[in-house]
Amino acid sequence: MRGKLRFISVNSVVKALMITADILIIGGGVPGLSLALKLGRAGANVCVIDTEKVIKMKDVELTGRTVALWDGSVQILRDAGLWDFVADYSQPIETLRIIDDSSKRMEPVIIDFEARDIGLDVFGYNVPVARLRAALVEAIASVKTINHIAPARLKDYCVDGGRVLATLEDDAKIEARVIIGADGRRSITRSIAGIDVSEQDYGQSAITCIINHTKPHLGVSTEHHRPGGPFTTVPMPDVDGQHQSAVVWMEQHDTADQFMRFDKQNFESALQERTRGALGKVTLATNPQVWPIITQHSHALIAPRCALMAEAAHVMSPIGAQGLNLSLRDVVSLSDILLNAMQVGEDAGSEKILKAYGRQRRGDIQSRVYGIDLLNRFVSNDKITLRALRRLGLKTLDGLPMLKEIAMMHALKPS
Repeated sequence: MRGKLRFISVNSVVKALMITADILIIGGGVPGLSLALKLGRAGANVCVIDTEKVIKMKDVELTGRTVALWDGSVQILRDAGLWDFVADYSQPIETLRIIDDSSKRMEPVIIDFEARDIGLDVFGYNVPVARLRAALVEAIASVKTINHIAPARLKDYCVDGGRVLATLEDDAKIEARVIIGADGRRSITRSIAGIDVSEQDYGQSAITCIINHTKPHLGVSTEHHRPGGPFTTVPMPDVDGQHQSAVVWMEQHDTADQFMRFDKQNFESALQERTRGALGKVTLATNPQVWPIITQHSHALIAPRCALMAEAAHVMSPIGAQGLNLSLRDVVSLSDILLNAMQVGEDAGSEKILKAYGRQRRGDIQSRVYGIDLLNRFVSNDKITLRALRRLGLKTLDGLPMLKEIAMMHALKPS
């Protein structure tokens, strides 16, 4: 059956169906849903398997998980007709401030990167992840060629000649020409495809939350470099006249666990100390959450009739906010390659087509994964020599406007 099912709660009725699609996407996060929307609006028959329940925009609850979408990623959302859904919840980022805060005996080194210096009004926008996902869910509801099955989970799949046969955990069956793994860092799609993965555990965790503060942030995202890892505040829109920012706070696991056991008053005191008073009085707007920081990359992006994207293919430290921006470039590349193949009557799941995706994305992914890995090691380090190099590097960069512009352009554009 083609183009008949949308927003299905998996039950005994679905178990009896053999759903047929051109493209099967495993994973209902922002990248997977973005890919489905782009393909579906172009006429491809798509099935998305989503482990999460469908939550409408009006029912979204605020959490500490936000994403800084740089200029190119915002344009991707505009092209998809999605930006208007989340624009009211987004906050422009006009300045990126780095503060080397690693020495108690010396004054911090501060460097500002201004969007206007490279001809932009803003670097990008900070957007709540849950609202962005909800916007995608509502958008694909109007596309008749997208079957969004949620909540559901892939159990297994096999390749049978020119098709993929997938089985869900409730034994529902799906047939497609190609399967796309967009199911995160513990991707079952990647595992079934037999693609190995390399992982680096830094012994760090990231604590996230939303804070209220009495001073305006002025569109400035501030990254404090500290021995345990960066402490970053990212501007959010005001809510009922209250200034807000998102926090991404990296620490060693044991230290992060200690902070997570603090009561509200002591946790807010720790936040206050780390913001150095720049945002005025700080209070919690959401409860803090924590997750481990790793670098991970798959050894291949493709297998027979399978392609990996987003966190199934690459996971990075949140330094520089490269993760989802890189994943959205996967979306553009993969959708363009698949649609071009289908438009000329080629098999979208063929080795030739999938190899083209692998070649196109390899350089950008490798440069970001390895670059952010090195940056995290360099920044999250309290060795005297490296600390001195960091401080010298920031001072040197601040005195060389052309080099600052190159650094900003590299952070925003694909490699």
